[in-house]
Amino acid sequence: MSDYEIIIVGAGPSGCATALQLTNLDPGLAGRVLLLDKATFPRTKLCAGGVSTDSESVLRQLGIDYNLPAVTVHTTKFILPTGCLTFQQPIHFRVVRREQFDHFLFRSARDRGVVTQDGEAVEGVDNTPDGVVVQTSKGEYRAKILVAADGANSTLRGRLGLSRAGRVMVAMEIHAPLANASIPNFGNNTALIDLSVLSHGVPGYCWVFPTVSEGPAVISLGILAAPFGGGEVAPLKDAFARWLAKFGLDVSAFELHAHPILRYEPKAPCSLRRVLFVGDAAGVDPLFGEGISSALALGTIAAGAALDALRDGDFSFSGYEERIRLSSIGSTMRRRRLVARRLYSRPKLARLLLHRGIILRGLALLRPPEVGATLTWEG
Repeated sequence: MSDYEIIIVGAGPSGCATALQLTNLDPGLAGRVLLLDKATFPRTKLCAGGVSTDSESVLRQLGIDYNLPAVTVHTTKFILPTGCLTFQQPIHFRVVRREQFDHFLFRSARDRGVVTQDGEAVEGVDNTPDGVVVQTSKGEYRAKILVAADGANSTLRGRLGLSRAGRVMVAMEIHAPLANASIPNFGNNTALIDLSVLSHGVPGYCWVFPTVSEGPAVISLGILAAPFGGGEVAPLKDAFARWLAKFGLDVSAFELHAHPILRYEPKAPCSLRRVLFVGDAAGVDPLFGEGISSALALGTIAAGAALDALRDGDFSFSGYEERIRLSSIGSTMRRRRLVARRLYSRPKLARLLLHRGIILRGLALLRPPEVGATLTWEG
């Protein structure tokens, strides 16, 4: 059995951010941190790939300068049942390929001296008074602290007895050649967020994002359902098929991917004794399901909490959830949750809420950067 100070299970953005921040806070700790992932990098990942300005701020804090192929987005159009709201700001986010982005972060952690193991699945975990023992497909490891960064389908969350009941959202996505789709209001460096599906019983939105492509332009089209309960939800695949048909696309002609997303709830536990949950395993905001920015930010918070525990010898992590709530990302997720709950709890009635004043106030809660940003409304 190999001993470490900290084991991180899951080497996506949150797990890598945890490892990288630990090396920032204590460079001498790097070789005593084990970063595991069941996949072999580079690996595919279902995600629209939006890296926001908040995400880039965290990356700079981590000392990461990613120079990867990306498509910049200057304009986001919010299609509402009552009109179109356009947000414009130069480079308010970039779209990357997740397999490239995640692989880059994984290599960055390894280059900092973190012990990395990919292609190694967790098969068991024992949380004992003296430490956490992790059994994998290749060996057994023991550590003082376990960081669970293994996604919305977190194996560790289930094995350690934390429920995700009532918090699961669902996303579906296809990639299609732009030339095959007839999409109004979609131009270069543009993204669409279509909330008009609220009028058809879907508690969420559809999206169109550009993608990084070496050949003809390809777009990501998807749908997110974030039910809060209390209302009937339309069958998601059928709703997605009807929405795609508006653009001349037949869902059956494409490879359809679906995956769960865990909704962030401020009062839900994100820790156990000796265990911290980060990224999708902790939850993301349910308004847009933006996962990369929360994953990176939660990773930095978990690193601080873990280092404090090592120094103080207190592994209860009793204040971890409060750290998240009081952080900038915690504040953003709470505010977005408030807007999402109002919009998505009763999607058939949401159309009554989506008039200009309410949606502008709702977007103001998201704290868009002010410099160079404009909001325009077309009713």
